[in-house]
Amino acid sequence: MRIAMIEVGHWHAGMHLRSFQLAEGVEIVGVSDHQPGVAAAFAQESGGRAFERYQDMLEATAPDFVVAMGTHADMPAIARFVLEAGIPLAMEKPVGLSANDVAPLVELAEKRNAFVAVPLINRYSGMWRQLDELEAVGRVGARTHYHFRVINGPPERYELDGGGWMLDPAISGGGCLRNVGIHGIDGFLRFVQGEAVEVLSAALSYRAHGKAIEDFCAALLRSESGVIGTVEAGYSYASMKPGGDFEGRLAAANCYIIDRNDALHVATLDDGALRTPSIPDQGERYDQFGRDTLARLREGRPPIASLNDCCRAMQVIDEIYAKARRTPYRS
Repeated sequence: MRIAMIEVGHWHAGMHLRSFQLAEGVEIVGVSDHQPGVAAAFAQESGGRAFERYQDMLEATAPDFVVAMGTHADMPAIARFVLEAGIPLAMEKPVGLSANDVAPLVELAEKRNAFVAVPLINRYSGMWRQLDELEAVGRVGARTHYHFRVINGPPERYELDGGGWMLDPAISGGGCLRNVGIHGIDGFLRFVQGEAVEVLSAALSYRAHGKAIEDFCAALLRSESGVIGTVEAGYSYASMKPGGDFEGRLAAANCYIIDRNDALHVATLDDGALRTPSIPDQGERYDQFGRDTLARLREGRPPIASLNDCCRAMQVIDEIYAKARRTPYRS
């Protein structure tokens, strides 16, 4: 599998490189970044030819698969170019500034029957396997509520990683909600199994760092059948420590499952059991993405998260911003 990587100046580039190199039979044939010298430096670690223009790279290397990143403002054009070139693709979230950017790409991908994977990596949490196994034997019951919290370190970490554009909402589309809260929104949508979702209330805060992007968001959601979701996202963890403050939690009539980054807590009412198996942490979930994505492509299976999944999450995020009575763009 000959792989090309687009916009390797992105802070996730190293994670994706490691993840895809863990897959069997992978060769990195090209890397690109619009910033002079960035691709050449990355090529020393990854191999492959370095380019400043991804268009030139794709023409020169003819890869079997593309891993694409970039600023959120640039992502739609990158995704469209790769889709129109007919190359299977992994596209970093959120794929645009809003759902309006992503929806036309969903239509194009469906028209071309294209393979597009989005690394909504918390789908690799063991909580979903536990839920699915209980569901298969009728031991879940009515789903009642879902909670997700991810509080990372201050937004200056993006500047340290060469991603200072993340602090400009005109280029990033927003702050912690758009960037990391999307994992929680995607999880709620998975939990409610395709039901329509209403945003009941939401609040944004800019107090911790005084930037143009929000540094904390809290949202209250409800599905059409009445499942409640609470999502918290922030850049207010008082440390640059990887992982920050993370927890996922889901509840149903017969089970309660908590994901605390590297351990699960699984309680089931019908047998009174409490289990605490270890699970992949956030870094290991990125490691799974490359191998799993290429296996799904080779076997003709859909990606674990698609462009349509990303678009649905972005639609809810847009509604959260609207419900909070301000857009992510500050005048």
